[in-house]
Amino acid sequence: MNGTVRPQAWPLLVFALLALALSYAVHQASGTRLLLAFWVAVLLGLALFHAKFGFASGFRRFLLTGESRLMRAHFLLFALASLLFFPFLVQGEAFGQAVQGFVVPLGVALLVGAFLFGIGMQLGDGCASGTLYHTGSGDTRGILVLLGFMVGSLLGVFHLPFWQALPAWAPGSALTWFPSPYLGLALWLGLLGLLYLGVAGVERRRTGRVEPLFRKEATHPLFGPWGLVGGAAVLAVGSLLLLLLQGRPWGVTAAFALWGGKLAEGLGFPVVEWALFHNPAFAERLGESVLKDATSVTNFGLFLGAFLGAGLGGSLRFKDLRRIPWTTHLGVFLGGVLMGYGARLAAGCNIGAYLGGTASFSLHGPLWGVCALLGTALGVRLRPACRLENEGARREGLPST
Repeated sequence: MNGTVRPQAWPLLVFALLALALSYAVHQASGTRLLLAFWVAVLLGLALFHAKFGFASGFRRFLLTGESRLMRAHFLLFALASLLFFPFLVQGEAFGQAVQGFVVPLGVALLVGAFLFGIGMQLGDGCASGTLYHTGSGDTRGILVLLGFMVGSLLGVFHLPFWQALPAWAPGSALTWFPSPYLGLALWLGLLGLLYLGVAGVERRRTGRVEPLFRKEATHPLFGPWGLVGGAAVLAVGSLLLLLLQGRPWGVTAAFALWGGKLAEGLGFPVVEWALFHNPAFAERLGESVLKDATSVTNFGLFLGAFLGAGLGGSLRFKDLRRIPWTTHLGVFLGGVLMGYGARLAAGCNIGAYLGGTASFSLHGPLWGVCALLGTALGVRLRPACRLENEGARREGLPST
């Protein structure tokens, strides 16, 4: 352990109290399975924080400086998750429960939604999972992003029928394209390997070298930090556990739509008549406790896991929103709106679509990443207007603030 790391006592006490209270409430409302999912999400939040496993920052660094280390960590995570998901997706069940991946048609809604999400995660200074773990570790700007997420999600739900009526193609899962699912697995891993080598090649051409993904770092299993490889491994295993506990992959943004729907309904908006909320299953959730909603519960766990990580690492510091420029406030809020709207169109975010889709052998996962990268290219141009810094901006001819 690094001698400079000093865990903070009060965050650890707060974490213990909140985690115990939520554990009891979740168990009473939803039972043991969702309670276990909550604690898996705590582990995921801890991993995201300790490994600094970012999606928005990985896209931004790759475009601005050519650094591909985080992007390669994404592809490692996807390969590990695909391998772990494979036997259960082929069988279609696990431990007496049906198991199904995220497989989404490829269409205009997906392309536009992922592009908007890419812009939004640069303005919001984080993706969906990043917003939760940043907020949990003390970045109070995340509150504005979450409010924007709820507004954008509601707009996305309201407009969803229009987008769903546009052309789309449903190729299904790669596991069904060939006589044997093992051939689909091999080719899918080959695709991820090519993507890994592709971004590494770009880094080599732009910087003259490739920063090693596997490298010796000063790490600690409890107090952190963790290496990217270790973080990817924990995220892959945690994703598998959520698949087995929930019967579907890990998701984040559907909860923001639900939270926004509850708030809007309380204000008198007839949200139950809107697309997603018109679905009987989702409409029922509007009247139930959020502790019965698996995505909400795992989001709470993710938040608390990051809070725990910051406390263990001695780095929990809350930002004073009064000291942050109003342009940043506006930018991060609009970033949340774009991400919420984009996630509804694209049927997911960096977790539900990019990770969950890719690990489910659906082409919409990698395609989501390509479109979000294109959105990032515009987003990094807009960041300076919101007083958000860009890595390597001066070298690339962009203002840094």
